[in-house]
Amino acid sequence: MNLLKVLLLTQLVSLIILNKSFAQSSAISVDSLLTKAFATDEILPLLVDSAIKNSAEVTRIQHTVEYATDIGNINKNSIYNGLAFVTSYNYGTNYSASNNQSASIGNINAFTKAQTGFYNVGIGLQLPFSQIINRKSILHADQSLVKANKAEKEKAALFIKQEVIRLYQDLKLAQKLVTLSSKNKKASQINYAMAEKNFIQGQSSMVEITSIQDIMNKAGIEFETYVNRFQYDFMQLEAFTGTNITALLKQIK
Repeated sequence: MNLLKVLLLTQLVSLIILNKSFAQSSAISVDSLLTKAFATDEILPLLVDSAIKNSAEVTRIQHTVEYATDIGNINKNSIYNGLAFVTSYNYGTNYSASNNQSASIGNINAFTKAQTGFYNVGIGLQLPFSQIINRKSILHADQSLVKANKAEKEKAALFIKQEVIRLYQDLKLAQKLVTLSSKNKKASQINYAMAEKNFIQGQSSMVEITSIQDIMNKAGIEFETYVNRFQYDFMQLEAFTGTNITALLKQIK
């Protein structure tokens, strides 16, 4: 009689653990939106875009691109620093030759003079000779620096994309393992329930039911391990992409 009570109590505890585990797995692994997203991979480009957008490294390199671009514009426009307005005013006697026959003697042209003023306006350019001959090289160096920084940005974006793909694939695998371990756990619990019934009816021995119970316990531990791994991979992907995956899933449903 005491043995029967112990067995019934064990079964009750198993049912409580089973309900708790299935409630947890239904909230995590059996999610229709996540299953659909994994089936089509339509969420992957959104995760990549979010990760690149929220990457501190990409932002830093973008600032270096902008800085190099500004320096290039400054060097390109530096030639205007040598430009200056030049003005002058001259006043004096202006001599001019006249071809007037009445005023000429011996076919020699006569000269006339007049008091006139002259006002000149112009633009002058004064630059060091080294700056003039090196201008093309300076501008080319600035352009090369901008291109190099843009290449670094593309390299960082590619690395981020690869990391998102890796984390995404880890999460997909974790979900599959949770699903499989959930099925194994459920099957082991059914087997244990049947073995327990047979034991009560005297159709199986204590050794058999103990062995089946051990299998059920291992299946439960395996399930909890994979659930923990799924949760870890889920949070890692959220942290790396800087986005709420649950909210993102609702946008693409």
